[in-house]
Formats: sequence, structure tokens, C-alpha cells
Amino acid sequence: MNDDSDALQRNLLELLQDLVLFTTSDDSEVVNPVIDGSDGQSGASVMSAPDLLISQDAPSVDSSQFKFDASSQRKNLLKLGETPAVQDRFHTLLKHRLQSEIQQNLPLFPWETEVHDYETESTVGFVDSAVLAAPPAAVNQSIPAQVWLHQLKTLNLPVALPDRLLGQLLERCQNVVQSSLLEGAKLVKSVEDLFPGQSQSLNQLAGMVMTSPARSGAMPPPSGANYPTNYESAVPAQQMVLSLLAAREIIAALTLTVSLRQPTLERQWLTELGALSLQVDYGLDATAAKLRIQGTLPCGGTLTLRSEHLEASAQRATAGVLSVELFDLAPHQSGVLEVCLPEQKPLVFAVRITD
Repeated sequence: MNDDSDALQRNLLELLQDLVLFTTSDDSEVVNPVIDGSDGQSGASVMSAPDLLISQDAPSVDSSQFKFDASSQRKNLLKLGETPAVQDRFHTLLKHRLQSEIQQNLPLFPWETEVHDYETESTVGFVDSAVLAAPPAAVNQSIPAQVWLHQLKTLNLPVALPDRLLGQLLERCQNVVQSSLLEGAKLVKSVEDLFPGQSQSLNQLAGMVMTSPARSGAMPPPSGANYPTNYESAVPAQQMVLSLLAAREIIAALTLTVSLRQPTLERQWLTELGALSLQVDYGLDATAAKLRIQGTLPCGGTLTLRSEHLEASAQRATAGVLSVELFDLAPHQSGVLEVCLPEQKPLVFAVRITD
């Protein structure tokens, strides 16, 4: 505290010294014309104001006249309503000195111990402020796969998950569902990016999630269960379990499994534009096995069915029915179905053919 006080005093003294030097020069400019008494031009024999105040041998200068003229000059300046030049100069000196001191000793926030180079708002993505200021269309686009989230909000989970988290899980599950990983590995792969460095905990919790009964039906959560009020208030372990449960439900909804014994499957996916209905049929015709998928789209769009070596696609401009077929698909083979709606990321299903 003493060091700060001494530094402040030194700064004030320096400012006063600057002010004294300037006021002295200003006074000389005001007084010189009065001393000369001629056409306003000061000759070589005329002394400046500081010399007049110091020298005792100055000839033919009436001190009372000097004081009168100087004071009248200042009164005239004040009467004219103008701010004296000395005051303006003082403010300028003070401003420059403060700017110099601040640049040399930048202020810190109370929680800082050293100066940090913060990025400006134009380069930092402040999501909350951007979402609040954006129109509804932009808000929807900021959440991944917004059009497909309506179905995920119907998942029977112990605690509702935020839309942004559901969108992230949907994107990860669409990639994982096409792989040949085992169920537990798929669950961990779907959520591991959300919990970096927690692979061991996720593997242990995934085993518990797989042994728990499926919640895709209408069964409500058990009464008296100790669930958090929302996802944000859950502890990390609870958030992991909730994310794994949601991933299991999403992967199940994205998997279309048929066989010769169960050749038909129907699936519906709710969207903001209406319901997407899918019917999958698998069977043998006269020459080969055939996989046929018929989709009823809520608006114009495209169906694309792919296997390892084959691809079939159909599109329409308005809502209605589309159909795609692939041949020569034997059991244990798989395919991928993409449903594309205008200006939206596709919804990807995995098609499994079992014995």
C-alpha cells in the first residue's frame, strides 16, 4: 500500500511540474504585448514574464500597471465565456499522462494475477448471446439435425436431455450404427467425445446400461428413483448413464433388422414437418433375394439404399411415397438407408439381414 501511495504522489508531482512550466509560458504570452505597448511585436529588449518576476533591475515597468493589465486580460477571457487555455492544456496533459500510465501498467480484474490477451467478441463464439439475438430459423440451424429431433424427444428416458445434446448424440449414433462393433462398444463410441478421458468409466457404465431393461416402451420411470431434476444438475456419472441410455435408444431406432423368418418391419420417425414412415420387406423371388424399402415422406425428398456394391435411389418433389430395391443380398449382409429432406442433413439407418 505504501509503494502505491508513493507512486501516486510522484505522478501528481510530475503533472504539477508540467502544469507550472506551461502556465509560465502562457503567462508570458499574455503579458508581453502589454509590456511592449507598441504594435504587438516584442523586441529583443523586452524581457519575458519569468525575467520580470525575478530581475530587480528591470527599468520603466510599472508593477501596478502590469498587475492591472494582466488581471484585466484574464477577466476579459472569462467574460467572453471561453475556457482559459491553461485549463485546456492541463486536461490534455492529464489525459496523456493517464493514458501512458495505463499502457505501462495495465489494470487487472480482481480475479487476475497477470495481464491476459483476451479475444474480442467478434472472434469468440458466444453461443448464448448469438442464439438469443438470432431469428428462429437461425436458432434451429444452430442445433445439429434439428428437423429430426422431434422423435428423440419421445424417448422414454429418466430425465429429458437438452436438444443440443440430443442432436450431438444423433450424429454420433448415425456413424456408429453402420459399424460392426458390438453393442457395448457402440454405446461407448457414441458418447466418448462428450466425456473425454473417461473411457474406463464409460465402459463400466455401458455394461450396466446393457443389462438394464429396455425403456423404449411406455413404462414410466420407477417411482422413488433418485434421478436429478435435469441433465445440467446431474453429477458426471449420472450424465454418462443418461447419455448411454439415450444412445442405446437412438441406435435401436436407427437399426432396421429383417430376416426370412421376420421379413417385414415397419418404422416411424416423427419430424417437425410430419411423420416419416418406412416399411422394409425382405424375401426371395424367382432368382434372388430382394430387399425393398418403401418410404412415405412428409415433404419432397430422396431415399437412397446402398450395400457394399449396389445402390438404388428415388426422389420426389412433394410429400408422398418412394420405393427403392436391392437384389442379391444374402443373410448377414447389411445396407445403409439415407433419408434426405430439403436443406437438412440426411437421417441414416442401418439395415441388418439376419438368419
